[in-house]
Amino acid sequence: MALGELPSGSDDLHLRTCPACRGELEALRRVVTAARAPESEDIGLLQPPAELWTGIATELALTRAPAGAVTAVGEAPDAVPAEKEERVGSPAERGAPTPRAARRPLLSRRARFSVVLAACAALLGATAGSAVTWWVTRGAGETAAARTRALDSLRPASTGYASLRGTGAHRSLTVQVKGLPMTSGYFEVWLMDRSHTKLVSMGALDPDGKAVLPVPENIDLREYSVVDVSVQPYNGKPDHSGKSIVRGPYAG
Repeated sequence: MALGELPSGSDDLHLRTCPACRGELEALRRVVTAARAPESEDIGLLQPPAELWTGIATELALTRAPAGAVTAVGEAPDAVPAEKEERVGSPAERGAPTPRAARRPLLSRRARFSVVLAACAALLGATAGSAVTWWVTRGAGETAAARTRALDSLRPASTGYASLRGTGAHRSLTVQVKGLPMTSGYFEVWLMDRSHTKLVSMGALDPDGKAVLPVPENIDLREYSVVDVSVQPYNGKPDHSGKSIVRGPYAG
């Protein structure tokens, strides 16, 4: 998102309600803006810590630091991979002029790259930690909502989600409904066609409003593309009661 990609609906909703993640997104956007900005002599960038170059050099097997980079011992010579290092004569030795004005843009770009790299490393390290925490601690209901499709609520206090997983003989329909009404009966899950005139009973919801129900291979899901959850009385009749709670297409 910091690079300009559009977020998913669930991510956009989370950002609206999570100040911590909004702050991290803005911090990353500032890094991207700094990296994309044109060259300027008055950009107030921070000096990266000395240990940053040490880590980069170790990872890339470099023997020298780039111009403008700060090392643990305060040196800043050119960086060359160890396996490809070779001495190149200085411009003066090659007979080429080396005016200070010609050298400054190159040094500025190198130093700026080091600074942006340092900022990215610091910010991404912090973001990774908090992102993992978010994914681990976020509620199961929010995770389910992000991976499934919301059903239409036919009763104001009820909300539901449904998704289809697997293929062939190993398909399963996952349904979750919150805000179930009080009843002396039970809640049945159905697959319907779009006209709501043809339906197949799939099974009952658990007391907590959840169910993972196997879908027979001979059911044509191109025709039965709608999920319905109804409240059913214990009257021994297999027919739909006509009292639906949630209904709509499932994800998958």
